[in-house]
Amino acid sequence: MEESKHWINATELSLVVTEGNSDTNSLGFKSTLTRKMKDSDFRLLLDSVRSSNSDDRFLLLDPGLTFLPGESPSGDATTVVVPASELDVEKYFLEGRYTRELSGRRNWNVGASWDRNEDSGILNRYIVFGGAGTNWKDGEKLKFHTGYGGSYTDREEDSPDPEKEAQFFGFRGTLDLDYKVLKTTTLSYKLTGNLNLEDRSDYSIDTTASVSVAMNKRLSLQAGLQFLFNSEPALEDVDVFARLITVDPDGIPGTGDEYFETVTEGGFEIDIGEDRIRKERLDTVFRTSLVITF
Repeated sequence: MEESKHWINATELSLVVTEGNSDTNSLGFKSTLTRKMKDSDFRLLLDSVRSSNSDDRFLLLDPGLTFLPGESPSGDATTVVVPASELDVEKYFLEGRYTRELSGRRNWNVGASWDRNEDSGILNRYIVFGGAGTNWKDGEKLKFHTGYGGSYTDREEDSPDPEKEAQFFGFRGTLDLDYKVLKTTTLSYKLTGNLNLEDRSDYSIDTTASVSVAMNKRLSLQAGLQFLFNSEPALEDVDVFARLITVDPDGIPGTGDEYFETVTEGGFEIDIGEDRIRKERLDTVFRTSLVITF
């Protein structure tokens, strides 16, 4: 019997552009390319989010004006400056996976992924994985699949972290659920977890819940909420500032008993250096998009 082979592609597009009082643009692109065969399939997933915005407008004095120290320039010789848009959010994810069906509900899979999320401090993270899976349900209304296996991770973060291993072997688990509530409405939930077997306090979870409403055979609208959790997030170099007031116990200036005291408001601010803190553990991404299937 000849194997049936065909390609399926689902592309999600989301775009937000504002101009005028605020200049921002945000582009979300996700493409899932799948090749179905008799007892196996190959999937290539690309997911990217880019967002840029510009700082607030300001007035710049025109060149050639002169004024004495302590004075303020007079007149309306100013020009409105609109700063250029700068990249604010940049997130990419690429994964390829091959799955082979075995007897019954079982299957095995191998694959690799790469992702970058500079806001989370991840410059490059490569994961190679392989393992087994179970198709608990594969019907028209409900599809439910779980997977489990081993992984190898090689990561490069924005700021080197002496408390974390850059390369490690791990355990990887996945869950995929699709439930057709109505003829045109489908609820989906996907989860991927990766655990460092050398340091089990170091793990990451990527989970997405979404709802999709089909408009016709090719087009549908989708809204999804994604959570990206890292138990040991990357380090970040930050400036340290202090807000101070001057305290004079005897009220007589220049006697040498004056000292500074930190306060939350008022006073004056000074830069006292740099320090390192960890980024937030959880990133949340809400996306509405148009899905094109062909």
